[in-house]
Order: sequence, then structure tokens, then C-alpha cells
Amino acid sequence: MFLVMFIVGIVVLAPVIAIWTNIKYFRAEKISCPHCGKEFRLMDGSLKCPKCKTRVTRTADGRLVTS
Repeated sequence: MFLVMFIVGIVVLAPVIAIWTNIKYFRAEKISCPHCGKEFRLMDGSLKCPKCKTRVTRTADGRLVTS
């Protein structure tokens, strides 16, 4: 019984999580890193640049800050 519920849970939850992550990615803002110029999507207001590994953050007034 537990195994059946576990499999049903995975079959139902996996697509929901995949769709939610995909929507979140495509709604993210596309920016260029102020440090190296690499273009990537900024999700949740702060992310490390995939090229130079500096943290890029969007401030409350809309500026991009690296740290």
C-alpha cells in the first residue's frame, strides 16, 4: 500500500515541480553580468554568475550590484 502511494505521489508531483520550475525560469529577468558581461537569467533577485562566479543582486531601487 505504501509503495503504491509513493509511486502515485512521484507520478503526480514530478510533473508539477517540473512545470513550476520551468515557469519560474522563463519569467526570470534576462541580464548581463556587470563584472564579466555574461548574459543569464536572474531568478529570485540574486544569483551567482555562471562565468565569473560573482554574486549579482538586484537592489530595491533596481540597480544591479556585484559582491
